[in-house]
Amino acid sequence: MAGGHDYRQLKRDTEPDSVATLFLWVKGAAIGAFAFIVGLSLVHFLVKMRYYGEAALAVTEFGRWRVSSWVYYNAHLVPTDGVTFGPAEAFAEGGNTLGLLAAANSRLLGLYLLPPALLVVAGYVTAKRRPKNTSWVRAGLAVFVGYFFVAVVFMLVSTLQAPTGVPGLESLGTQEVGPNPWFAIAFAAIAYPAFFGMLGATIGRRAPWRRRGKDRQQKHRT
Repeated sequence: MAGGHDYRQLKRDTEPDSVATLFLWVKGAAIGAFAFIVGLSLVHFLVKMRYYGEAALAVTEFGRWRVSSWVYYNAHLVPTDGVTFGPAEAFAEGGNTLGLLAAANSRLLGLYLLPPALLVVAGYVTAKRRPKNTSWVRAGLAVFVGYFFVAVVFMLVSTLQAPTGVPGLESLGTQEVGPNPWFAIAFAAIAYPAFFGMLGATIGRRAPWRRRGKDRQQKHRT
């Protein structure tokens, strides 16, 4: 009897379960989406007070959250089309605002490591908290799906037609400004989550994993 019970338990632990698989996809996508939002929030908190003078006035006109999202895309090596901001100046040309801010404060260079770090953690958490039959590829893809979706949505909502009368940016006219769409999709939405999400899932899949219920049973028996 005991042998049969152990066999059934082992079969239940090792066979693919459609419910567990669905939960993995939902959980991984949610973690991937959350990773993007956390990264954007941290960037907004760290750079929102870095502007002054002409740059501060222009950032206010565009919306601080929107400019912070551009900076977060810059951390994925995605340039902004139409406008960039230094600590004190606004430029009517595309480029990398994070690079200009980091030139004035080298500590901000660490923000380039933020997206990779968040995605590795997201992939690790998704793969680590699952049974051993979990595919690290599936866990990494789940994170990718969530991050991809939010990255594309923020790219769309943060792109706008330049407002008129912004100090130093009068030459923009009615040009659309925002993250370069091709770079945003290629890097922020695809390359970063695909590579770093998979890397984190690989690490998480190889990490030791034990079922909590079994741990409690073993402690009770001892």
